[in-house]
Amino acid sequence: METLRRRPNAPGVHEDVVKEEAASLTDDESSSSCSQSSHVSESAVTSATHQGTLQTKQQQTSIDDKGMQSTKLRWIGLLVWPLMLFLPLLLNHTTAYHYSTIFPRSWYTLHGENWLNKSIEEGGIWEWGTSTLYPSSSIVGNPLRHPLGLSLGISAVAIGQFFLLIYFRLHQQQYLGNTTSIQSRGAVKYNYLAALQNHLSQPGGFVLLGLYLSITWIFNMLPSSYYSFEGGIQYTRVALCLVVQDFLQYVMHRVEHVAHPKMYKISHKPHHKFTNPKLYDAFDGSVPDTAIMILFPLFVTAHIVRDCNVWTYMAFGSSYANWLTLIHSEVTFPWEPMFRRFGLGTAADHHVHHKFFKYNFGHLFMWFDWIAGTYRNPKDVWGKEFNVGV
Repeated sequence: METLRRRPNAPGVHEDVVKEEAASLTDDESSSSCSQSSHVSESAVTSATHQGTLQTKQQQTSIDDKGMQSTKLRWIGLLVWPLMLFLPLLLNHTTAYHYSTIFPRSWYTLHGENWLNKSIEEGGIWEWGTSTLYPSSSIVGNPLRHPLGLSLGISAVAIGQFFLLIYFRLHQQQYLGNTTSIQSRGAVKYNYLAALQNHLSQPGGFVLLGLYLSITWIFNMLPSSYYSFEGGIQYTRVALCLVVQDFLQYVMHRVEHVAHPKMYKISHKPHHKFTNPKLYDAFDGSVPDTAIMILFPLFVTAHIVRDCNVWTYMAFGSSYANWLTLIHSEVTFPWEPMFRRFGLGTAADHHVHHKFFKYNFGHLFMWFDWIAGTYRNPKDVWGKEFNVGV
């Protein structure tokens, strides 16, 4: 009877056991689920961290690549220097465009092999007119020089300027990388087209230079070798011409500053209105200033270095004119630290002269300022008048 009475309770006991087992199973599954969830979370975090690291590395690589590209672009400007010699190199060192295949022989040779016993290749004579400069000459008048060499010389300077101005515009607008203005007050603001027009049309600039070159060439006022088309560019003579020209220009520059206040006021002071010059101010001065400081040294240089040929004269003229333009830039160039180490003229060096007036009278070379004690390093005014690093 008792057993029979207890039987109804058996299922209850069984149910409790089942519930406990079920509860136990549920706890185990829950624990397993939590463990799996934990592993998934850790895996996701690890994956996200890895992806983040990869993205950071990719971004850094991209930045480095851009930096390298920017650095490479900045140094494109070095091409400006050989491009100053583009025309004489093209006409004298290529087969397809060699001057002898383009121009008639009579344009660059003597009219008559026995004229003054000179070789037929020593230069051309333009016999369209005569000159009264040498009335005692045994020749009827003085045959004028053919303008081929003159035209090519002026063209060489113009082509050099063309490449320089394109490069400078890209450099100044920071298409080739970041630039630094030389003076701490920043580069002057100006209208590009107006500044370019002023640069090219100054009476005391390229106009007067062109007139000087025309007169001295056509009227046979240069040493005879300058009219010779024989040979190629004499690079040692180009360098010598640049050094002699800059030495003479240094002397005349100092004379203009110290000789007499009236002389300075008439000649050089108009150029010194630019205390923070820009590239397009290079030839913005007065006619007397150009005559004293540029044309007189040019003529004397030609008669000191007397054995240049026409290609060397072209290379010298283009290098000189374009280098003078570059040192008036309002922003630095990537080659300037290397130039300064060897005493070659930079824009920052010349800005010192425009800012303080009594230092750095040299243009292409600082050697003569070093010797005379008139050199001042732009580093001396870093963080003051000039930006650091220029």
